[in-house]
Amino acid sequence: MSLSEKMRKLRDSRNWSQHTLADMMNMNRSTVSRYETGKSIPTYQTVIRFADLYQVDKEYLVEELDQLLPKTESPGYMTKESLEDPDLDIILQLLQQELELERNLLDIYLMPPKRRAFFMDLLTYQIKASKKHKKYLKK
Repeated sequence: MSLSEKMRKLRDSRNWSQHTLADMMNMNRSTVSRYETGKSIPTYQTVIRFADLYQVDKEYLVEELDQLLPKTESPGYMTKESLEDPDLDIILQLLQQELELERNLLDIYLMPPKRRAFFMDLLTYQIKASKKHKKYLKK
């Protein structure tokens, strides 16, 4: 089943109109229509939002999206020939090595601002605490 068919089926199973769904997703009804007819392909972030709204496993929709997007040999990161910030290169390498990190960061990005701030504070605290107690972690 295609992504567009799955999206239509999920909406129909909840008896939502395209207008209702568009309001919930904060987008135009015509955008929902284009996604459901396959005339447009939603972004990864949008598909994740749909999965969260429909309360379905993200992979159910993402696997279809992966088939629609063009295949590239590289992981899809575009960088300048010489990076102005060397830390950016380290971050890109980390994203390539830790496959779940990108999705987790996207999840944080899609959170409401207050919830996002909470998780960023939590992450910062955990990193600082691990540095502070580094000597205990080596044992």
